[in-house]
Amino acid sequence: MPSIVATINVKPDKVEEAKAFFKKLVAGIQENEPGTLSYIPHQSKDEPTKFIFYEKYADGAALAAHGANLAKVGKEFASVMAGPPEIVQLEEI
Repeated sequence: MPSIVATINVKPDKVEEAKAFFKKLVAGIQENEPGTLSYIPHQSKDEPTKFIFYEKYADGAALAAHGANLAKVGKEFASVMAGPPEIVQLEEI
């Protein structure tokens, strides 16, 4: 099963907006992406502008579907980001 660990840094003045957006994003994913098994955002205690997402997908098709859905909200997503995300792709063993 493919998994992702994504680190996203947000603009300091957009932390609360980012948290609200991430909560809305998670709700939409849970409702519309049955192949997304886990999509859990975390906020760093030491760096409140850093968010780390743990994501787990049933298969490659589910990961691709998530990517397509994420692209639909890309403009809103980009408005809170302080730079490109760091994405680590994993395969569960």
